[in-house]
Amino acid sequence: MKSLKKKRYINLQIKITVLVFVILLSLSYFIGLYLSANVKNKALSISKTYITSLPSLIDNSINNFMVAGDKTVVKQLVKELSTDGNIIGIHIFDAEGDISCAFSDFESRYPNKYLQMIYSNYTKKETLKEIKSEKMDMLAYYKPYENKKECQGCHSPEKKIIGVLNINVDMSQFTRQLKSEADTVKAILMLSAFVFAGILSYVINYLITRPVRKLENGLKEVSNNNLNTTVEINSRDELEKLADYFNQMVKSLRKANKEIDSFQKSLIHTDRLMTVGQLTASLSHEIKNPLNSIFITADLLHEKCEQFNDPYYTRLIDNIVSDSERIRDIISQTLNFSKLDNSGLEAVPIKDLLNNILIYAGRILFDNERINFEMDADGKLMQCKLKVNKTSMEQVFINLLKNAVESIPENGKGEVKLAIKRDEAKYVTFVISDTGVGIPESVRGNIFNQFYTTKKQGTGLGLSIVKELVEFHDGHIYVESEEGIGTSFIVKLPVADCEQNISHGE
Repeated sequence: MKSLKKKRYINLQIKITVLVFVILLSLSYFIGLYLSANVKNKALSISKTYITSLPSLIDNSINNFMVAGDKTVVKQLVKELSTDGNIIGIHIFDAEGDISCAFSDFESRYPNKYLQMIYSNYTKKETLKEIKSEKMDMLAYYKPYENKKECQGCHSPEKKIIGVLNINVDMSQFTRQLKSEADTVKAILMLSAFVFAGILSYVINYLITRPVRKLENGLKEVSNNNLNTTVEINSRDELEKLADYFNQMVKSLRKANKEIDSFQKSLIHTDRLMTVGQLTASLSHEIKNPLNSIFITADLLHEKCEQFNDPYYTRLIDNIVSDSERIRDIISQTLNFSKLDNSGLEAVPIKDLLNNILIYAGRILFDNERINFEMDADGKLMQCKLKVNKTSMEQVFINLLKNAVESIPENGKGEVKLAIKRDEAKYVTFVISDTGVGIPESVRGNIFNQFYTTKKQGTGLGLSIVKELVEFHDGHIYVESEEGIGTSFIVKLPVADCEQNISHGE
């Protein structure tokens, strides 16, 4: 069989962060690509704007020269403008197409290749053109000056053009500047992508990942059958609603689980009761025949004792009949245990309830020297009535007293005490305590479970039936025990009728 590989999961926070980062990075790349592609056009546009703004200054200087006749003003302006880092050179051609040395020191400053380029592109029409070479990329501007009336004092009227202004701008300078700016923008965008992705990652972790992880842990606990888990999310959004729905779901599951558990226990209980019923029915069939024989024999002996007028043996035979009737009632009660109803309940004084119990206990349980039995009860309290099935309650207390006696080692002495008190308005409390071996803490929680026993020959039905009978009568039963010290069973039964002058705590 091929081994199943464990699925690998990627954190949602990482997925979203990487996705957004890739989108931002791609956006930055395309913006940078767009800026780089438009650097040339932008540089050309800026150069044109820049180069066409300079002639107005030179024109003003030339007009002043025409009026004042002083060339130094024009020459000084040309030199100052030529110092601009973006300008390669400013030249004034004469009417014959030669550069006037009065306005440009080109012979000492400019290389021949440059001069050849501007001479070769010389024109008497206003022109703006881009001139390229291996080492130079420039924008050349040619503007002709017409021979106006105010110029004809120095120039012959036959000449239409008296000179041409030439301005050359370094395109590569603008391109480098714009490219540098584009690279800066690209770097800023890239850095912004990293920063934004980091901020986004933190925000996603705080707003989404952490709440989702809480829900994930909650679902994991539920998958491990822990239905006591809850998820607390205070985000005031859909995730908080989801957490609330999760908690409601777990609460419903917990409730359903309890109902299923209770139903399962009920089924087990019913099954066990059926088993007990079948077992008891089988045993009762086998017991009733010899029991009927005991009744018949006891009746015959009773008649003989009455004939001989022997009260001692008559009392012994009455005891045999009484105990036989008890056996018959217990069998009938056990057979009908699963369908007990309130029809057999009656208001029985505590005194009458205890009478048969104490007779049986005194004759069977405490008729030996090693067990010291005591009863602590107020006389007035004994007149209180309990609404019970008398046979069932006798079975309860006899069973508890029998367990108390059996808890005392056979080779030792001990005490068994029955205390009766009224410590609550609605209940009478019976405490059966002994000085036996005690019940270990590890098994104390199981003693009322059906078929659970620590005795070698026990059936595990005694205390479970006791508990069922007490609870059937709306009572409660508890156990307190300490190993080596002893055990106390506390039975609380509701009072049906009691004199008002009996104080609580008796």
